[in-house]
Amino acid sequence: WVPQLQLQELTQPDPCNQAGVGGSPADLQTLAHDVIQGDFGQVRRLATRQLVTSADAARGTVLMLVADAPETPVHTEKCILYLFELGANPKAADANGDTAAHLAARRDHLRLLTLLSFDAKWLRNDNGATPLMEAARTGSWKCAKHLLHLLRQWRFNECFEHGNSKRTRLLGLKDRKGRTASDLAMRSGHSELASYIEREMRLVVDALGEISGLTAQDQADRQELQRLAKAGDSAGLRRAATRGSCDLPDHEGQTALMWAAQNSSCGDEALWEQLVQLGDPTCATILAESCLHRAAKAGNSASASALLAARASANAREDWSESTPLMLAAINAPLASAAAVGQVLLDSGADWSLKDMRGRTALDLATQHGKSELAELLR
Repeated sequence: WVPQLQLQELTQPDPCNQAGVGGSPADLQTLAHDVIQGDFGQVRRLATRQLVTSADAARGTVLMLVADAPETPVHTEKCILYLFELGANPKAADANGDTAAHLAARRDHLRLLTLLSFDAKWLRNDNGATPLMEAARTGSWKCAKHLLHLLRQWRFNECFEHGNSKRTRLLGLKDRKGRTASDLAMRSGHSELASYIEREMRLVVDALGEISGLTAQDQADRQELQRLAKAGDSAGLRRAATRGSCDLPDHEGQTALMWAAQNSSCGDEALWEQLVQLGDPTCATILAESCLHRAAKAGNSASASALLAARASANAREDWSESTPLMLAAINAPLASAAAVGQVLLDSGADWSLKDMRGRTALDLATQHGKSELAELLR
């Protein structure tokens, strides 16, 4: 059980999280444009601590301006992470109480939403709406799935302390008019999304962190997709996968995209174009191992490329050793494909300087595991 006060602290905006109006509006617009274009050189030249923490007359920050963009390339991730380094506040709210997460969810801007801190993704705006409610209202499937699936992970659902109660209460929050995310999706004509939200709410994460609650039909659909993915049956996967079934989890949170990503036989570009459209490219297991982590481990460059283009984070960390996809490529990828998948990750903004929980970089790991070609790329 999550105390009501604790839940309020998580979801209520802090008055301190309002950026001061300052800096040139033109500079803010220019910086946002450069971030949206993924031009890291220009971003580094223009961005200052003062600029990234300032706002325009409507209290809009550079993060909010970026959130309102319809599309961004893979290099935008590196630019956004640099804004955070300079002090950009993901919890800042504009004149309507909207944060960057609200705006991103409304626009289905998954790349930005993925990179925001968990706490910044559950704040309420002046209407009492969370980003999940905004995604539901606007039919933003990608952002809705991302937010729903986050709460399968131990680090966010805190199941050892709260069981399933934190998930239940966050997913069942209501706006000022008493409407849940599912209600808003249904009222806005997004009945399929409303049903998806309700199904996610029926899942249970127990005190051991395991997921249950699928219906017999959902379980059968999930098992069939897993069988096809493990068999490397790309044609079968393309026929069987649907928007509703792609992200059905087993007890560890593993989904069809993860099984396909870790099978190098599932390297068909047409398959991955379909899978990332139907499924959640940011989805992760209960231990935060993402689809991209699995692709990197398998040396599956086709799936890694598709996942990155579909807005998976190149620098996501799993819980077991705080490894990034690049680190897992160095450890687990086959010798013949490690360098190729490493190049895909590096070209998409993977940070080679990051360290795992034992202080090891991807270069350290590549050297240790005899991946000489990948190590050469990292030097």
